[in-house]
Amino acid sequence: MLFFFIFRLVFFFYHHALFGDFPIADLTMATWHGLYMDLSMTSYLLIPPMVFWSLGYWIKPTLWMKIFSTYHLLLVLFLGFILTVDLEIFNNWGHRLDAAVLPYLQYPKEAIASSFSSPIRILFTIFGLGFIIPMMIWVGFNKPIIRGLRSDPSPGFLFGLVLVAVLIIPIRGGFQLAPINQSSVHFSSNRSLNMAAENPLWVLFQSILESGKAESLKIEYVKFKDTSCDSLFNQLHPVDIEKTPFLVLPPKPNVVIIIWESLTAKVVASFGGSFPCTPNFDKIANQGIKFTNFYASGDRSDKGLASILSSVPAVGKMSIMSQPTLVAKLPFLPTVLKNEGYKTTFIYGGELEFANMKNYMLEAGFDILIGKKDFNSENYNSKWGAHDQVVLNRQLELAETEKEPFFHTLFTLSSHEPFEVPGETINEKEPTDSLFCRAHRYTDKCIGDWFTKAQKSAWWKNTIVIFVADHGHALPNQSQDNDPLKFRIPMVWTGGLLQDTKIDEVSKAGSQPDIAATLLAQLNMNASKFTFSSNLFDTTKTGFAYFAFRNGNVFLSQNNKALVPNVRAGDLYQQKVYQSFYLNLESVKN
Repeated sequence: MLFFFIFRLVFFFYHHALFGDFPIADLTMATWHGLYMDLSMTSYLLIPPMVFWSLGYWIKPTLWMKIFSTYHLLLVLFLGFILTVDLEIFNNWGHRLDAAVLPYLQYPKEAIASSFSSPIRILFTIFGLGFIIPMMIWVGFNKPIIRGLRSDPSPGFLFGLVLVAVLIIPIRGGFQLAPINQSSVHFSSNRSLNMAAENPLWVLFQSILESGKAESLKIEYVKFKDTSCDSLFNQLHPVDIEKTPFLVLPPKPNVVIIIWESLTAKVVASFGGSFPCTPNFDKIANQGIKFTNFYASGDRSDKGLASILSSVPAVGKMSIMSQPTLVAKLPFLPTVLKNEGYKTTFIYGGELEFANMKNYMLEAGFDILIGKKDFNSENYNSKWGAHDQVVLNRQLELAETEKEPFFHTLFTLSSHEPFEVPGETINEKEPTDSLFCRAHRYTDKCIGDWFTKAQKSAWWKNTIVIFVADHGHALPNQSQDNDPLKFRIPMVWTGGLLQDTKIDEVSKAGSQPDIAATLLAQLNMNASKFTFSSNLFDTTKTGFAYFAFRNGNVFLSQNNKALVPNVRAGDLYQQKVYQSFYLNLESVKN
């Protein structure tokens, strides 16, 4: 209990930028409510030693001491590691450590690469002190206490049996009908304070137990009558004749989608960003069509890719890309274009196996997949893989020799943690916001060079290019999960075919799933399979934006230029997404 209490104080200090402005009374309340979950987790951890204590009557004292000491050693190491990792998980992902991190452990190199943007020395110091101090306490106090109890084994034997039975009460959180859960320690309207009250080890174990359990997810996401969800969905996606201004595209232009890792609108001046660091992209945006009220659907790359290429809106605790049986049922933008005679290529400088990306892209109908292994090792300028300059140049090379029409999807990576860029060394003392912006400046320069070269190419005059992000980012300025600023991203349409278009801005609200319907309408192709996609050029429909994070969602209804949150609509829409893509698979046919 003392261990958890001290680490919660460390949690407050480590995230002082977030919790520094809260009154002491609020932090005290978070600590007080957190004791409830701390006690439950402590009781779980007490069961093994109490079982051995009960068996102490038949175990030699020397062996008994070794068992207790070994368990204590392993427990302190494990707790220190988990609680230290939780500090940085919260810093980067905006929630406590849970089962969402487990799939990424399959890719240790990438996980280590991401960790290099963290304050390693501080974390190691916290971990070291979290191990040394408890071990010193254990060495100082364990022997006299245990020897005293061992002088007469009967009380210890009986005490162990009784305590194992009694521990069931704090484990489930008391005698109430519902056992303890995360909401049991939530006390504030502020999400950060509620998460501070949570015990990260309890959250981790609970999320592992719940992950993959369809019934628990169904309970969480299915709360309303189907008719209510259908009514909202039909209002947002009416089946009627669209009124769409056409951009006068030829029947089958080349299409290039460039997905920019973590490009938040906060760093793009032409989108009103307060931390401008993309001057080249600003020039491109001001020459093309800007979608100024555009949002990422989720907060991870795998969710963003599925939203862009399959029009699957994000659901907080699930990723469709990680489930091959579900992926096989999806509609795919590359498949539609491939059936229309397009040569389709996916280009990424990292490992295609990451987050089950390769399986998804193969199912999506890409003819060619280009990944890390397709680049020379001397071009691996990052721990993730080939940097953006090399990857963008590969697209230019392919386009020069490829038969038209072609569809290229390119996914950048240099602006991902640990924000390493060629020719510059990371300073451990440099603020993370600065590292983030520096990485985007590098990608911006690569994009600017690519754009200049592409304009001189023969294929450019028959091409439409779409720039969009895979997701937004908490950085810079550490936006919270439910803050629209974290999810607002730029989308820009440009290319040789659009240089004379009279449309320079679309203010209608939308999100990544809308790309398919918007593009296919311009290509005069059928988008009916993409049921969650709306044509953003359609002037008869009202815009909206929906995005989801680990433990919630936000739905923004558009009223003229204003975007108004609607909590009920968000839950209704999330349920419809869950039922369509995760339960009622027959409704999503490829």
